[in-house]
Amino acid sequence: MKKRAVTVILMFLFAFSAVGVRTVKIASGSVQAAAHSSAKSIDITTLRGTIYDCRMNPLTNGKTELYAAAKPTNSAIYSLKGRLSPQVFDSVMQRMSKGNPVAVNVDYSDEKCRDILEFEVPERYSADSLACHLIGYLGSDGRGVSGIEKAFDYVLSENNSTVRVRFSANARGKIMLGDETEISGNSAPKNGVKLTVDRDIQRIAENALDASGAERAAVVIEDIESGAIRACVSRPLFSQSNVAESLDDERSPLINRAFLAFSVGSVFKPVVAAAAIEKGISPDFEYNCTGSVEYNGVTFNCHKREGHGVLNMEGAVANSCNTYFIALALKTGAEEIIRTASDFGFGRETVFADGIKAQAGNLPSADELDSNAAVANVSFGQGSLLATPVQICSMMAAIARGGIYIKPYLVQGTVDENGETTEIRNYGEKIGIITEKTAEYLKGFLQKVVEQGSGKRAASGIVSSCGKTATAQTGKFKGDEEIYNAWFAGWFPAENPKYAVAILIEDGGEGALSCAPVFKEISEKITELERGR
Repeated sequence: MKKRAVTVILMFLFAFSAVGVRTVKIASGSVQAAAHSSAKSIDITTLRGTIYDCRMNPLTNGKTELYAAAKPTNSAIYSLKGRLSPQVFDSVMQRMSKGNPVAVNVDYSDEKCRDILEFEVPERYSADSLACHLIGYLGSDGRGVSGIEKAFDYVLSENNSTVRVRFSANARGKIMLGDETEISGNSAPKNGVKLTVDRDIQRIAENALDASGAERAAVVIEDIESGAIRACVSRPLFSQSNVAESLDDERSPLINRAFLAFSVGSVFKPVVAAAAIEKGISPDFEYNCTGSVEYNGVTFNCHKREGHGVLNMEGAVANSCNTYFIALALKTGAEEIIRTASDFGFGRETVFADGIKAQAGNLPSADELDSNAAVANVSFGQGSLLATPVQICSMMAAIARGGIYIKPYLVQGTVDENGETTEIRNYGEKIGIITEKTAEYLKGFLQKVVEQGSGKRAASGIVSSCGKTATAQTGKFKGDEEIYNAWFAGWFPAENPKYAVAILIEDGGEGALSCAPVFKEISEKITELERGR
């Protein structure tokens, strides 16, 4: 909790240092005499380097805004009046009535007036704020405050260009009405940063999460072959052009929840199963679930209060039986479980770039699990165990690879002024953490979850999948009702794994109900996308 509080405070401090892009985009306050007296110029904005996805689609500078450069004539004033709000028009009118030209952002085109030149300027951020938590935002000085904007500020500001409008003027500074208006610097710089994110997959994940109605949530999608992050979503959104409006939002939209640690619940059970099998415990190990069990004066309930009866490991994973996993964890031992979890990446920060990292979460030491009750808690992902959506996604990816862990990465390279990529990140080292045989057992268990168990709502008619649901206690209450965080994590296709996915919804209730349908939507839309590529 302390780490989470510190993160929130730091994000608010960052936000207070920034201001949004001006909402009234009148670039007329900077009218300057040119180097010679026969011109006046207006500086519109400064363009930074571009942030690209893995296919070199722009994530910034990808869309344009329409501007009108207007000479101070009655016909120009008349043309602008219908295209501007009354407030903006009044400001423009005051400037033009004094003989000054203006350059103003307009909503639509009207090319009838000869005293107005329309032109387009690259817009830094898209209106839908796609991947806003990853990209970050700028401060009032035009420098990066968070995300990739901050981590690679030195690259993105390297070849900045100023968008400038030049009006011809006579020796007295009066605008020459017959001469042409010149525009310069309004092409987006090619240099920048290339991410591993796939813009289309990112949009699919964002749309699926938004359709679920989740207010505070996250999705991470990892390429199983390489460990590349293909999508990273956090909700709620914030406007990169108006960060100030998010400062007082109690939902903390500036926080990237994909990088934040949460109680994980039953999505941790595959780790316990892996530790048990690696120790030599047979997947045929059986336990009779009666609905509850008591250790050290603490009663632990299964979600099925009347009990599941006799289950083996496959049945326990498919039905997410807590009491089975308590018995399995006690038989396996705390030391083996914690060691296996550490190999899967729990308890370690995931560093993507300078200043961009996912929290370490909390992996208790084996010594901390000094009672049966403590081991029981960790056996189904509760107690002091905390992990990020990134860690959970990478855990599933490692199982899907056959027991091979690869550290996930987000930045593919930098891009030079010619648009050529300079590789700076390769695939992470492949580390065998469990045997292929153990991984095959886990794959079978997790496929059963989707086909017959608690994750049936994740099942699709067009693509097979594996996964695990979770409903994690938070220790927080809304009135008399405890708040539960919901999870679903898995991969698709089941037989030839390509993408691992982790979904978290804060206060989402049961993961089987809230997160599994989001996974289904994501798996189907990505499958359709790739069939069409």
